[in-house]
Amino acid sequence: MSYASGGLIQAADYNTLVGSNSTTAGTLNYVWSTGNGNVGYGQTAIATVSAGSTVAAVNWSNMLTALNGALGHQSGSGAQLPPAALNYTSGSTITYFSNVNTAITSTIQTNKALFTAQGSTTTGSNFTANPTAAAATAYGPATILTRTVTFASGDAARYFFNAGGQLNFVISSVPNNDGTARSSDAASLLGTVLGGFSAFRNTTGGGRTGSGGTANTNSTTIGYRNLTTSPQQLVNVTSTTSPYTTDVAYLAVQTNATNSSGNGDFGSVITFTVNLSSPAHSAFNGTLNVTVNHRIDIVYPETTYLTSSPWGTPTVA
Repeated sequence: MSYASGGLIQAADYNTLVGSNSTTAGTLNYVWSTGNGNVGYGQTAIATVSAGSTVAAVNWSNMLTALNGALGHQSGSGAQLPPAALNYTSGSTITYFSNVNTAITSTIQTNKALFTAQGSTTTGSNFTANPTAAAATAYGPATILTRTVTFASGDAARYFFNAGGQLNFVISSVPNNDGTARSSDAASLLGTVLGGFSAFRNTTGGGRTGSGGTANTNSTTIGYRNLTTSPQQLVNVTSTTSPYTTDVAYLAVQTNATNSSGNGDFGSVITFTVNLSSPAHSAFNGTLNVTVNHRIDIVYPETTYLTSSPWGTPTVA
């Protein structure tokens, strides 16, 4: 490459670093802009220059500013090029930085999933669900609540999770509305033992926020990029309170589509469901009447180093 100490910066070499197509792996735009699959923050692509043209000071500065944005987002300000590297004006000499090539072709590609910080958190509106059953009948397994998180597009969802966004499913309280032992156990199973799920991210999750009972499933390896169009259980818990040890509750997640954008997304609509099985017990039958208060909190990616929010504002319903 011509980019070397004492050499000229040629359009072809500059364009190779920037990437004329933001879906070309190993380039700046691949990570900074569209990318594909688990790569791409959705920021405005850095323009290339025409073959044989001069690489102007503004072109070089724009490229390094975006590179510093990616480096800062991933690893903080200490990973960035010195500020003096960006302050070029027409006619000035460009200081050679030996790590520009490596930073673009290796560092930001390798660290694509890292983020040094997250942005603001939107606490979701409170929703309620009221599963009920007669004392003499078996209950479940049945879906007692369904919530969806909808992004404007598959790419918007992909950018959100690629840049460090996360969803938290919160069961805030489960009042027992009739005082029966059966309701009491269901309320405890849903509100205390299951509790919710934290940090649903790109490829990982934080697991259940509840405690106690028996945790049959408590996944920390299912995130946005592991979704399928069929439900997958994030958390599955069983009561340990006699005689309700057959009571089971679980939280599942699924997507509406895969690769809807053509850029390797995992859908634009994420659906969470909570299921409850509370069989009637011959010796301890009781009514089942609880209220499941719940919400979904959205933790957005940071916008200190990333300068736009292409993920938009997802809606929860």
